[in-house]
Amino acid sequence: MSTVAILVSFGLFAALLILGWLIYLLKNGNQRALRRALGLFIPLWFLGLCIAVLPASPQPDPSIPGGTFNWIPFLAHRERDLGIELVANFGLFAPLGLMLAFYWRTYSVGKTMLLSLGISCSIEITQLLLNNNRAADITDIITNTAGATIAAVAGWFVVRKVSRSHTRDLALLG
Repeated sequence: MSTVAILVSFGLFAALLILGWLIYLLKNGNQRALRRALGLFIPLWFLGLCIAVLPASPQPDPSIPGGTFNWIPFLAHRERDLGIELVANFGLFAPLGLMLAFYWRTYSVGKTMLLSLGISCSIEITQLLLNNNRAADITDIITNTAGATIAAVAGWFVVRKVSRSHTRDLALLG
């Protein structure tokens, strides 16, 4: 099994556990614990992101010469099948989108999209400047931002649904 597949599997499992915990806290109306959990999980996600994307790659990407930025979306994917890489880039930012939907109640999708776009651009620029056998690629920016944005939409729906059911339950008790 490849390292990417292991990281993706671990990341998805961790994201599901975190999502369950956040839903539990939201359903119980424990806003303080929810904020503390997000204050822990978001920096841990960022640390994991840095560990995953900043170290040098063992082999350079043959489709993008070192020290350059690929501005053509999905160019490397036309030359070879990189489906797992697309899924990994999409999934890499999905936990952030989910967590920010719980953190930012209003305009969470738009703010998440802008933040993930900024973080993704920063990563690609850093990889370009480090010249560490990593490909600086617009496709990564697109898939990272899409992953966070779609997850933020899903998270926003979950937050609304759970918040409504919690409010309804309180009204029934009161």
